[in-house]
Amino acid sequence: SPSASVSPSASVSPSALVSPSPGGFYLRVWQTQALAPQSTFAWLPSVTIAGGQLIDGRVAVPAIYPGPLWIDPSVRSISAAGIDSIVAEARTAGLLGTKRDFTDGALAGAVTGHIQIVVSGVTYDLTGPVSTPDSTAAPVAPGTAAAFEAFWQKLADMTGWLAAALGPTAPYEPARLAVLAIPPTAASGINPGETAWPLATSFASFGTAFGSTGSRCAVVSGADLTKLLPVVRQSNQLTRFVDDQGAKDSLLVRVLVPDEPGPCS
Repeated sequence: SPSASVSPSASVSPSALVSPSPGGFYLRVWQTQALAPQSTFAWLPSVTIAGGQLIDGRVAVPAIYPGPLWIDPSVRSISAAGIDSIVAEARTAGLLGTKRDFTDGALAGAVTGHIQIVVSGVTYDLTGPVSTPDSTAAPVAPGTAAAFEAFWQKLADMTGWLAAALGPTAPYEPARLAVLAIPPTAASGINPGETAWPLATSFASFGTAFGSTGSRCAVVSGADLTKLLPVVRQSNQLTRFVDDQGAKDSLLVRVLVPDEPGPCS
């Protein structure tokens, strides 16, 4: 988790997101569902806080087809007072104790919410439901599924909850991309564009096998990221990438936020 001081009005460079957060605080919020790995590969964490920066993955995707190839999150600063408010709310909700699983009675196949929160160096990996609590109901008891849901909803509306603690929004510059190369996506009635695969590694040797037959997954960073990122930004969901062997693949791409494990294993 990062701690470098970065101007909230500028893009955050990868090098700014490398050292531990002040006080050992870190937060990442995401959801999972029992679907094929390919179906959820591009799901971003909705909120990540690392090094005094809030990375927002809740990006509105243009209602066009084919849409952009990736979701570009935004970033803004969050003050120490804002972080203190999050920790205080988690404690009040009874989420920083010994209980970590709040999925009591959840339906099979339902969306599961995950909150990883690090407070003073102690990591709490929490799971629970993500439906909207009934605002007319009585106050929820701490340490319950309802308390998890209420905390989740507060995190989903950081601007409304902690507006005074947040700086201006800027584009986020990733240090890593998770990339899934898949057999070319079919497009009825649409002639997909083609572009040269910018990396030296051909698709047959790219990363490791993933999910369905013919798919390969890798985490791209460093010099390869510098080559790939501009091409990804100019591509859409149907773009076919052609490697130096003439092989063609489509891509699923998403940002990996600080301290997030790669999805390829």
